[in-house]
Amino acid sequence: MADGTAAASELPGDACEVVRLWPPVDEIAFRDGLAKLASGVAVVACWTPDGPRGLLVSSVTGLSSDPPRILFCVRKAAAAHGALLAAEAVSLSILADGDGLEAERFSRSDLAPERFGPESWTLEPLSPPDYREALVSLSGPVCCRIDAATHTIFILDVSGARARQGDPLVYFERGFRNLA
Repeated sequence: MADGTAAASELPGDACEVVRLWPPVDEIAFRDGLAKLASGVAVVACWTPDGPRGLLVSSVTGLSSDPPRILFCVRKAAAAHGALLAAEAVSLSILADGDGLEAERFSRSDLAPERFGPESWTLEPLSPPDYREALVSLSGPVCCRIDAATHTIFILDVSGARARQGDPLVYFERGFRNLA
């Protein structure tokens, strides 16, 4: 149709009566816009037969308080994506403003278990790895994995939680920042 809409008969499946066909977004403008969205950062970790695996995420959202659930997103191309996809349970460690080095360590693409230093992490194979200095530490079983194009959305049923006082480490304009 001339106005950018399509009749239902022109679309596959159970499409709505009329669907607006939007032009594609400029990818650079979109990414620059997302860079303006300040977010907390967290390390998501799990156990594999080869040891602990984890990565840094900045897309974390509280989903529900009853039942307690949180969601996070992981890029499918990330080295630890497969391990997280297979994991029954994971931990999510929200980093504090003094955890810049930990964030840098987990933002790299390698899978080296050495980044889980026993001086900073509780490593008990029956529980997901736990970052001792986390501002907030959440853990539990993954109840849902949703395919979302380039990413997977994970929904975590929180069965363990602890928090301490402090300010979060924030990711803004492609860098780690403190609130102050």
